[in-house]
Amino acid sequence: MQVKILQIGLVLMPRNSLSIGVRLLLAVLSGWLLALAYPTPGQWWCAPISVAIFSALAWNQTKKLGAIIGFVYGFVAFLSQHTWLTVVGVDATWILSFYLAIWIGAVGIVISIISRAIYRQTISWPIGLLAISSAWVLEEFLRGRYPFGGYPWARLAFSQADSPLALWSRIGGIPVLSFIVVAISVACVAIFILASIRAKVVLVLFVIVCFLIPITLSNASTSTDANGDISTIAIGVVQGGTPQTGMGAMDVRRAVLDNHVKHTIELAQKVKRGEEPQPEIVIWPENSSDLDPYVEDDAAALIDQAVTAIGVPILVGAVVESKTDPQNEVYNMGILWGPSTGPGETYIKNAPVPFGEFIPFRSVLTQLISRYERVPRDFAHGVEPGLFAVSGVTLGDLICFEVAVDPVVNRVINEGAQVLVVQTNNATYAGTALPLQQLNIERLRAIENDRTVVVAATTGISARITPGGSVDPILEDGDVGSFVVEVAPRANLTPGARLGPYLELLLCLFVVAVLVCIPIRERRGRRS
Repeated sequence: MQVKILQIGLVLMPRNSLSIGVRLLLAVLSGWLLALAYPTPGQWWCAPISVAIFSALAWNQTKKLGAIIGFVYGFVAFLSQHTWLTVVGVDATWILSFYLAIWIGAVGIVISIISRAIYRQTISWPIGLLAISSAWVLEEFLRGRYPFGGYPWARLAFSQADSPLALWSRIGGIPVLSFIVVAISVACVAIFILASIRAKVVLVLFVIVCFLIPITLSNASTSTDANGDISTIAIGVVQGGTPQTGMGAMDVRRAVLDNHVKHTIELAQKVKRGEEPQPEIVIWPENSSDLDPYVEDDAAALIDQAVTAIGVPILVGAVVESKTDPQNEVYNMGILWGPSTGPGETYIKNAPVPFGEFIPFRSVLTQLISRYERVPRDFAHGVEPGLFAVSGVTLGDLICFEVAVDPVVNRVINEGAQVLVVQTNNATYAGTALPLQQLNIERLRAIENDRTVVVAATTGISARITPGGSVDPILEDGDVGSFVVEVAPRANLTPGARLGPYLELLLCLFVVAVLVCIPIRERRGRRS
């Protein structure tokens, strides 16, 4: 029996066949390769290749070396991908990359533990490969929620908007897409190190099936609204621009509001001339009015002027004084402003950005880092989902960073959003890779939930994204103007929307169970 097990076990290269220096150099190169999967340049195939190299480097190594390899790999990957953060400061880029790399170091430890357990036949290789893939899901689950609400940017799935694998998000949600990327990567590593021909064949077929399933579903897809409703809603988008970009992008608040009023009036004139269809709602971006329209009469009058000109409600992105603690916090709010009723329903951003929109340990950090003075008050966390009913259609509002936050997206979808709208302000990072990286996340949300996503940005990128992930029309980074699009609302819930959170939890529990079982089984083996 032992001989048979060994025949299907792993034939691994000796642990010291590559020096530590060579392994770390390869970790640097593979980390850089992972960054290439995200815009820019956005080469999705770099992600599975990169993860495969990293997995091979950490395979059958000590936990300490696995952690070091993972940390170096993660640090280079995040540092290269987050070049846009240098707008805030080079130190911010390095600190964030250092922190995020710790999470990938933990993945390196898990790979070393599980691969050595496979080598010692403590667990079977299929269980081990699934557990390693699940470890990435666990890492992204924890990093996306803890601490301070987490940082879900730069998940593996978010590199796959152009990939044939993207439809896995509709099948099982964003977590399952990340799982599939890693499973393909680890399977490719195992193909080279498994002794059994049967195992190699199984793994090759597994990789092929991982690509064939979404391609087949995509070709066969004739998705329609669950209610058979083919009516549409006309949505206008205004990208007004800012007088300046970078850290001082929103310093001239009145000018930003003036820009959005101006381009809304111009849109109304285009509608009157028949150049654009009459919208039923217009979306303004996040921070389109950093003057609180509930307090500043001039700001309210300007918004009224724009609403009166276009003749339909405008979803205004505004910064509003807190009702409970105005001395210490403000709201990042979407306000549905009607032509005759004025300000109506509102949505307060549920997931403000840690260290960007609220400052943990404020009393300490503001003494050490002077730029935090630019955030004198914290943005409060809203608790209600962003749902607005317009012309019988339920719009689900997401504000900027929230498009990457699974619980926020899942909630608006499951509570009835038929169209997703994203209000965002990327003026701080104009001219960097961030707007394109966010666009890819928005595209995956459209695919995952089988919804049209309409994005309104201050400086770009504003767009309509179809449920298949294609983008048309688009206002590029730096453009100003407006457009009106016809959008078909959809009420169906995809398997990813229904099951994604449960599958994510199941995969997390699976890898934890495997890690718990390994030492137990090894102790029992030593006793016997």
